[in-house]
This record gives sequence, structure tokens and C-alpha cells, in this order.
Amino acid sequence: MVTCKEMRAAIIALHKNGFTGKDIVATKIAPKSTIYRIIKNFKERGSILVKKASGRPRKSRKRQDRLLKRIQLRDRSATSAELAQEWQQAGVSASASTVRQRFLEDGLVSRRAAKKPLLSKKNIRDRLIFCKKYGEWTAEDWGKVIFSDEASFRLFGASGKRLVRRSKDMELDSAMPQLYKLFSLVATIGATSAGVERSFSCLKRLKSYTRNTMGQGRLSSLALLAIERTLVKSLEKTPSWNQPAWK
Repeated sequence: MVTCKEMRAAIIALHKNGFTGKDIVATKIAPKSTIYRIIKNFKERGSILVKKASGRPRKSRKRQDRLLKRIQLRDRSATSAELAQEWQQAGVSASASTVRQRFLEDGLVSRRAAKKPLLSKKNIRDRLIFCKKYGEWTAEDWGKVIFSDEASFRLFGASGKRLVRRSKDMELDSAMPQLYKLFSLVATIGATSAGVERSFSCLKRLKSYTRNTMGQGRLSSLALLAIERTLVKSLEKTPSWNQPAWK
């Protein structure tokens, strides 16, 4: 039987005043089993407060939680249901809601994945070579080129939004090395009047891109590539540029 604090206090007050358990039961203040249980708990713990329950047992141990995190790192876009199914194969009986709860405990949140072109180092180098070769073309030159109709082909993945789980600073950290490289490039531009002017122009562009994109926790790869093209073009015109060292 669930008893209120006032009822437990009244039973203990009678007990302290010399009333036996049988006498208190005769008052019909509470059932016999409840009265004897309250008196017993008071003798053992010296308090009338209800002992705090341990709560529902945890479904997984620390080692199993670490296993779930490793499974999630294999595919950060996997859903909670898919991860729960794979976790169950490892011997953990847990639902998708339990999986989400473990991720929240570790600070992993679901965020929309930043869209970026699937470019390898070779793709980036080839694009840079193309820009150098045709960067000075005029509209008249491009008018002599025959372009085919545009079409979209997707070999894998969905065209809609894609969610991934990550910590709040994970994506930002991955962008910092690339920024450091660009700032280092700016510092290598020669100290001529034209070089200084180009340096300030590049720094302004970097400041604009970082303000508009980094504040939202994402940095566009295309934006960085555009800045890098400008820097490389400026460096090629500077006698002090050591091209092998940059590569």
C-alpha cells in the first residue's frame, strides 16, 4: 500500500509514544502489513522517508555501449533501427529508442550532412589545370564550343537530404586543416605592391567565406577550391613562389 508522509509520521509518533504494533493496528489508520513495514523501516534506517528505488535496470553495459559507438562510426548515416538490429546481433536486446538515448549520452546528435562534390586529389588537380588553360577564354571563344544537353546521373545515394550523427564540433575540426593550408599560401605571396594587393583580396574572400559558412558549422569545399585557385594564380605570377615546396 502506498502511504503519504503524514500517515507514516503519525504511525511512527504512536510507536515512539509506547504504542505497540497491535495497538496501532487497532486504530485502523492503515493495514496491518503497512504499519509493521513502516515501523521496521524506521528501526533499520531511522527515517520515515521512502527509500529511493534503483530504477529500471540499464539494458547495456559500458563495453556494449562502446561497441555501439564503433558500429555507428562505420556508417554515420545508418538509422537507429538499423543500428539496433546490428547491436542485437552482438547480444544486446535493445530498441531504436535505446540506441538514440546512448548517442545523446555521448553527445552525438543527428544533423543534415553537408553536400560536397566527391572529388579526389586527381579530380581537383585536373579541374585546376582546366581552369588555368581556359581561364582567359572570352565569350566568343566559348561560343565556338558545342555543348550537349545536361542530364543528372546518380550512381549511388539519395537526392534528398541525408542525416548523419556527429558531435557538434566534428565537422568544424575537419575543415580547419584546409583553412590553415590556404592561410599559409597567402603568407607565401611576394611582398610586392601587386602581391600585397592580391594578398588582401584573398584574405577578404577568406574572411567572407568563413563568416558566412563557418558560423553555421559547415565549410563549402567548392568555396575553398575557388579561393585556392585564386591563390595559385597569384603565386604563379610571383617570382618568389617555390612551387615544389607548395606541392
